[in-house]
Amino acid sequence: MPPEGQTWQSLNASLDVASDLPGGLQDVLLWDWNLSAGRPARRIEVRAAPLPPLPDAAIRQRVTVMDTPVQVTVLADELWLDDTLHVAVSADHAVLTLGGATSQLVLAVAMTEAHRAAGWLPLHAALIGGAGGAVALLGDSGAGKSTACLRLHAAGHRILAEDRAWLSPQGLVTGLDRGLRAFDDSVAHFAPQWAEMEDVPRDAKGKRILPLIQQGVLPLRAALLLSDTSLPQGAPRVALAWSATGLPLTLSARRAAALMVQRFVRDVPWQGVTRETVLAEIAALLSEA
Repeated sequence: MPPEGQTWQSLNASLDVASDLPGGLQDVLLWDWNLSAGRPARRIEVRAAPLPPLPDAAIRQRVTVMDTPVQVTVLADELWLDDTLHVAVSADHAVLTLGGATSQLVLAVAMTEAHRAAGWLPLHAALIGGAGGAVALLGDSGAGKSTACLRLHAAGHRILAEDRAWLSPQGLVTGLDRGLRAFDDSVAHFAPQWAEMEDVPRDAKGKRILPLIQQGVLPLRAALLLSDTSLPQGAPRVALAWSATGLPLTLSARRAAALMVQRFVRDVPWQGVTRETVLAEIAALLSEA
């Protein structure tokens, strides 16, 4: 790493970031990915340099990430994203090479892949913590996870993540969210002290981003599905877990994610909840833990 670069921690990786990244991406990495979860056990390098050429044998595909198409080229443990970023991963080392300005979304795909290859499982889930551990709250977009988090916070519970949760190979969970997002009507009802504040930032959907997230690393005690339908069993539950974690791309990430999804479905207690029962069930689970 160049001497003028910086080193932070991202989950359990030492994140070595060069200072000459284009387009303010050093600040993006610091904001989105600077969170410590245990002692550093591996290394992620982020540098600016010409990209390796695309090999003829690579598999080219287009994937959709947060409603945005991304051009992906994969060869074993190498990954090219939108012709602006190259990723090479292994369990203990990853190198992200930026060939020019890239988007925050593409950078997030690369960082997610680097953590996946080391056995971390990303989950589109909220995390609610207590003295004995945490529960993960899963559900489709629009199911009410954000509102549930706002209600749980108002009831005195600790919110670790709204939708950027991570599960470690050791069964610990943490979150990478910087704020709790909620629409104006939910804020007015459950957090009225924030309703009249105009300087609160908003996301692309118009939700207010409230500084109500608390950092922490806790054992995962249970997974709750927020839905009006019954909790699926067997293969449908495995499919649900895969939909919550997203698509791994490189060979190492696919292998690690398959093992972690199996553990998540097999070893973590699952339970179904509704908007009416979610607060009571989470309070009971955290009290038992």
